[in-house]
Formats: sequence, C-alpha cells, structure tokens
Amino acid sequence: MERQIFINEMQARFNLRKPRSEKPTNLYLVCRINNKQVKLSTGVKIYPDHWNEKRQEAYISVRLSEIDNINNTIVNKKITKLKEYFIEFKHYLCMHPDEIGESMKLLKQHIYKDRMKKELQKPATFIMKQIIEAKTCAESSKKQYRSNIDKFERFLKENEIPNTWESMNLDTINRYQKQIIKENPLHPHNTLRNIIKGTIFNLLGIADKRLDIPFKWSDSNLNSFEFVKDKSNKELADNKKVSLTEEQLNKFYKHIITGTERQIKKYTEIRDLFILQCLVGQRIGDMQKFFNGDNEMDEEAGTISIIQQKTKARAIIPLLPLAKEIISKYENKELLYYKERKSIVNEALKEVAEQAGLDEPITYEENGIKQTQPLYKLLHTHTARHTFITILCRKGIPKETVIIATGHEDTKMIDKVYSHLNSKDKAKKVSNAFKSLNNGIFNMGKVETNSLNEVKPTNDATNNITFDTLLDTQFFASKINKASDMFERMGYVKNGKLYDYNSE
Repeated sequence: MERQIFINEMQARFNLRKPRSEKPTNLYLVCRINNKQVKLSTGVKIYPDHWNEKRQEAYISVRLSEIDNINNTIVNKKITKLKEYFIEFKHYLCMHPDEIGESMKLLKQHIYKDRMKKELQKPATFIMKQIIEAKTCAESSKKQYRSNIDKFERFLKENEIPNTWESMNLDTINRYQKQIIKENPLHPHNTLRNIIKGTIFNLLGIADKRLDIPFKWSDSNLNSFEFVKDKSNKELADNKKVSLTEEQLNKFYKHIITGTERQIKKYTEIRDLFILQCLVGQRIGDMQKFFNGDNEMDEEAGTISIIQQKTKARAIIPLLPLAKEIISKYENKELLYYKERKSIVNEALKEVAEQAGLDEPITYEENGIKQTQPLYKLLHTHTARHTFITILCRKGIPKETVIIATGHEDTKMIDKVYSHLNSKDKAKKVSNAFKSLNNGIFNMGKVETNSLNEVKPTNDATNNITFDTLLDTQFFASKINKASDMFERMGYVKNGKLYDYNSE
C-alpha cells in the first residue's frame, strides 16, 4: 500500500542541548523525518537564560552586555538562514517525490551546504589529514598515515593534478600506482597496498560517509581499480617474511656482544627485547608493559596478560622460562633503545644479528626477480611476532588458542601464517595427519608425538623454549588444581548426612 506524505507538515524547531546549564550550550535543529527524530547541530552556542523558547530566538536586549548581544545576533542570523534552508529542503521534496526515501541525506545536504562550500575550498589532502587526526588509533599508525598522504600530495603537485575531491578518481589512482612502481621497482606491491589500500582508500571510505565532504565513492569509479599483479612465485615471495627457529633464538641469545660500552648496552637491550618479543608475540609498542607493571600476572596458570595499545584487545600469554628471565632483567627499568622508532631499532637489530652469525642465505622472489639475502638483513621488529605465531603453528597449537596470546579478533592472520609454512613443515603436517588413518590401505603407521616424559635436565633457561610442552603442562596443572579444589568442596555422604573432608 502506498504511503501518504504531507511534506508541508514537516516542522523544524530549535532546542538547547543542556537547557539548565549555566554555561553556553549547543543549539540543535530538531525535526521528524520518516517518523524518526533528527537532531542536527547548528554550529552555534547560547546561554540558556538568553533563549526565548516560545519565539525560538535569542534575546537581544539593553539589559544584556554588548558582547552578549553580538553573540545572540550571530545565533539569530544562523536560525534565519537554517529556516530558509529547511524551506528549500521541503520544496525540493515536493518537486522530487521519488527521492523522499533519501530525505535524511537530503536534509543534511541542505542544512550543511555552507560547510560543504568551505570544504570544497580546502585541498582534499588537508581534509584527509584532519580525518587522520580524528581516528582512534595509535600515534605510530597516524604517523604512517600522514607520511603516506604527504607522498600522495607531492605526487598531485608534481603532476599538476588539482588537489580536489573531484580528482580522487580511478584515473588519478592508476597514475599514482604507476609512479609507485617506478620509484620502487624491486618491491612495489607492499608499498602499493600500504599507501593506496591501507591509507588513501581507507580515508576516502570515511570521506564517502561524511555529508559535509563532497566526495562519493560510487562516482569515483574506484571500484574498478586493480592492483598490478605480483608475478612472483607465491611460495618464494613468502620466504621474505622470515621467522626464526628455536635453535636460532638460542644462538642469538647466547651470543656474546662486543663493542664499546654504549654499543654493548644498546645491542644487548635490543637483542634481549627482540628475543622476548619472539616469546610473547606482541607488537613493539606493547613491550614496555612487561616491565612497568601495566600487566596482570597469573602465577597459577603461568601466564601474563596485557591490554594491547593498538587494538585495546587483551592478550593472555604463556610465560616461558626465558621470557621470565628477560622480564626480571629489565623489570622497573625504562627501555632506552627498543622503542617505536622502528627504522633505528631495525638497523641496530640487523647489526647485532649479523654479529651473532644469523647469516643463513634466504632466497625469495620479488616482482618476478629472484634474490638471495642473509637472514639478518631481512629481520625487523615485526619478525618477532611472526616468529611466535610460526613456532606455535609448527607445533600444532590450535589457531583458536594462538589468537588468545596474540590478541587477534579472528584467525585470518593466523591462517596466513599457516599458508607461509615451508614445504618441509607442510610435508610433516600432511604425513602426521595421514598417519592417524590407521585402518585399511591408508594405514601409514603411528603419528609422531613429542613425549612429555623426555625432559633433559639443564640449568640454562635458553634450552627451555618449548612452547608445546609448556602449554600442555600448564593445561594439566590447572586441571589438577581445579580437581583438588572441587574434591575439598564436595565432601561425602555417611548415614544420610553430608560430611566435609576438612572437618575430620
């Protein structure tokens, strides 16, 4: 059944946000659209006792100070203008009844038309930077966003492309993609996705939802944009995302660092914190939390938990012996070198890793070109988080358990790490999986298991980096503790009465 609509019955009023406040409060335009109340900010404020609710205007009086009369005049001019815009809005609906379904959007476009004109005069990248500042993300992420927009801004200027919202279209982004490839011939694909998808498209998506910004994603034709395909062999390309083995971690930690006193102090902290990062799987921005008390320790479960800076998610991490050792070493101390100045830390990390002999050749493919680099040259702080996840994946820890430690919301990232496992890892996994088929022609024998009874006595914490053993031990210990508690609480029944074991 068709619905009747009486546009002339649409009325707009002006209400105070805090009518009982003693301070200036925001003035809102209020109306009903499609049986829903809509409140739009007018952009002006007024003292509640200066507001004439009945006449819907601010008082102008000799009893008020000159500055109050000036402020209230500004309010009244704004009200007059918004009333005109509201009438224009109703007239537009009368002339375009097929657009009544978009009434809310059209109302905002009419009420905020002055603001949109001002936004048109500002460069698009200027507004993008304002959007960045309003984002709720870590300062390090904002810094990366700003850097990417600065690069894009230089591209627009150098190519004499107007810095307007109209220029945010398929043609501009295609040209920018070609420029990025030209400037980064060896590894363009990560750069492309970081700048174009991670930053520009991200910000344009936000701009598209704002009615005060004259940009519409649907009009930009950006849905047709395609990234240049990476011609590299996928498995070889993934080789660049290196992770360390337990043996390499041991070797790195045992290495005796040489150099000046300052170098030894700097390299030792960077090496130790990188090792700890490999053992706890957290981002560099969260590492200080393990030493400054911004964490929760569960001695019974053998875990430590933190609230992550980037996502505000809680990560619950099993505490390995070596992790405890490093945390004790730096507890209540400020980190001097292992901070979020990633480029500086990464360079120092490469230097100390080279000293430690982490120079195994790594062959990978980038943009269809094979390259071989020593392992230490491919290390950076995020390698640690990748190492943590990779070792757990190799040991068959369930993905749903891994994300509790890493703080991920889902297993998508863990799935990517599983796909990065090398051929040897995959061969072992499929072999063990088939060995569980112990009947008929698919019988391949017993599955290889790591015995918990084969414990080698040692005083060296670095030999205790055994993720699976630790997790299994902690799991069984918690079960035993819970069973013991339950046993004490239950008691027993004798001659129709309940007795407590502790009472005997």
